[in-house]
Amino acid sequence: MDNICVFCGSNLGKLAEFEQQLKQLATYLVEHKKTLVYGGGRLGLMGALYQDVVTAGGKVIGVIPKVLEKHAVVADKNTSLIHVKDMSERKQKFVELADVFVVFPGGLGTMEEFFQVYSWAQLGLVTKPIVLVNIGGYYDKLLAFLKDGVKQGFMPQANLDALIVVEEVTAGLAAAKNFEYHQANKWQDVSQR
Repeated sequence: MDNICVFCGSNLGKLAEFEQQLKQLATYLVEHKKTLVYGGGRLGLMGALYQDVVTAGGKVIGVIPKVLEKHAVVADKNTSLIHVKDMSERKQKFVELADVFVVFPGGLGTMEEFFQVYSWAQLGLVTKPIVLVNIGGYYDKLLAFLKDGVKQGFMPQANLDALIVVEEVTAGLAAAKNFEYHQANKWQDVSQR
């Protein structure tokens, strides 16, 4: 688990705990000699995490699409910046580089990244742990939506069980060390209804 890919907002959000937990994550990454893989931006929670990791001497890989280059960090001795043509290529690069995915609170971009790796896990295209950091109940409604998807028969319980849901990021990383991928049987043959 060397490359920790973090999805988080390009805005700071309103709870101070978002940034506090990012600082904990930055400390963890540096102390455990892990590499941060992230969107390459210098704004919001993304930028705060980048700054905290680099300031502490940690290693960073940013993946930035052409459309967002004006918001990119500057590469230095501890930071490599991978330029990609679009958002799809960016997510593919995240999947290639990451050993674990950590999803902090964020907006539509964070949701897009989360749902791509989560749906790919359902298909067996991603077999790495996905940690959903539910700070201050931020993801409570999303989790209720997913549970309803199970209840309504649109996803198996095993998909929901595969998510590592925590309120504190370091607990999620500890749980990720013991993660074992099991592909759920998502497919339902209509002849068997």
